[in-house]
Amino acid sequence: MLDENELLFDELYEKTKDCGRVQFINLLMEKERESQELKKQLDELQTLYNNMFKCHCNRVQVETLLSQQKEFIEYLEDYIDALKQQKETVEGLDIGEEHILMILEEVLEKYKEITGVKDE
Repeated sequence: MLDENELLFDELYEKTKDCGRVQFINLLMEKERESQELKKQLDELQTLYNNMFKCHCNRVQVETLLSQQKEFIEYLEDYIDALKQQKETVEGLDIGEEHILMILEEVLEKYKEITGVKDE
């Protein structure tokens, strides 16, 4: 069985056996141009793929950050709600907890303002 090189050799030999030197050089030049064009296309496709991969990674990072942002807001809201519920009980909040509640509400509002999150 013939290997790939032998098959390629036989094919090229058949195409060029009746060629003169000028025809052979022209054929080589044509193949070189085709090869350069294919390399250019490969480079363009590789660049396109790399850009798509970067975009995908950036999208995943943004989605992760948005998820973390939402989780943090929910954490602060839950903590503030828990303090407010405690405030309404018989024990209430001491002065330190009152200040913490006020500070947390202020921090939450500022965080939402900075991140562009609207109150629901």
